[in-house]
Amino acid sequence: MKRRAGIALLAAAAIAAAAAAVALAAPPKRPPLTVGAYYYTWYGPDGTHWDKGYARGRLEAPQRPALGEYDSRDPAVIAAHYRWAQRYGVDLFIASWWGPGGWDDVTLRDHVLPSPARGRTRVALLYESTLRLGLTDNRVLLDEAARERLLADFDYLATTYLRHPAYYRVAGRPVVFLYVSRIYRGDVAGTIRALRAHVRARHGLELYLVGDEADWDLGPARSRIRLYDAITGYTLYSPTQPSGWPSTTGYLGAVESRLRAFRRAAGAERVAFVPNVQPAFNDRGVRPEKGHWVLPHEVGPAARDFSLFRRALALAGRYVDPRLNLLTVTSWNEWHEDTQIEPTAPAAPATGPAEVTDGYVYRSYGHRLLELLAEFRRSFRG
Repeated sequence: MKRRAGIALLAAAAIAAAAAAVALAAPPKRPPLTVGAYYYTWYGPDGTHWDKGYARGRLEAPQRPALGEYDSRDPAVIAAHYRWAQRYGVDLFIASWWGPGGWDDVTLRDHVLPSPARGRTRVALLYESTLRLGLTDNRVLLDEAARERLLADFDYLATTYLRHPAYYRVAGRPVVFLYVSRIYRGDVAGTIRALRAHVRARHGLELYLVGDEADWDLGPARSRIRLYDAITGYTLYSPTQPSGWPSTTGYLGAVESRLRAFRRAAGAERVAFVPNVQPAFNDRGVRPEKGHWVLPHEVGPAARDFSLFRRALALAGRYVDPRLNLLTVTSWNEWHEDTQIEPTAPAAPATGPAEVTDGYVYRSYGHRLLELLAEFRRSFRG
């Protein structure tokens, strides 16, 4: 009897040792996928900001937001946004930030963040470099004046947002996205080092900076990429791309080549990579004089409705970096460029006016884009 008990104990010990060895040999557990969507708080009462124009509002049969042309400070609107995000798998709102004390800032600070509907949704900031730091020959020149403005802005962000319990962090570090960092010029390295040191010394925070480096027209610049903790691209749309159905122009194949090149460059610098997805693009409602080509929601004339978003999600999913496991969507509600996934109200399909649609059929998608995102999340395995 004692011998059998001893054998059992030895067997149990052997099993435990084997299990421990397997655990030690197993790779570290991948963090769960985080989906972020760029979020805009600039819509005001009486049509403010909506009056700048958006393609779906100018269709022969307008396709407006399901919530109407809302006020971003309306508690019911904010609650609906959070509810949809939580239902369909958007974990993070990356809020566009245009400066302290403006409409957008006050809306985010005093209305969106404190909303009791926020739940588990987190918030990060997209620092709007072109407005805050200015443009010189279509570049952001990081001279002494720009550096001082940048440091002052981050003083405000550190005291207002970066310590908030809902703020998005990576390993305890608050994450800030730097819009169009790819067009920074001047002493870029010195400015980024100064920013990190300033926030560390004055606020005791270690920033996690995501550079907006992935671009259609500019190749990877490793001297800039290495300055950041991660890189991404706000959108892989460019006026230099050929117009037409994505299946004809090879749009998705070209997007993949950009994702591959920038992820490879990021990996070489030990920087994380954040792929981005957009469902479409049409800024003719707000910038008709530019005549930019329209990126439709479908990959071809006989393709399934909203097939571009479905295909782009699957493509970007292959480039999600397992160290960060973050994917971003442009956008939640940037209606001026028709990149939004926020639901539309029911409306009839429209093909005109041609100067807005470029002849493509526009369908009111309702919740379909959010449903496609939720389907992608359920099938994502990394």
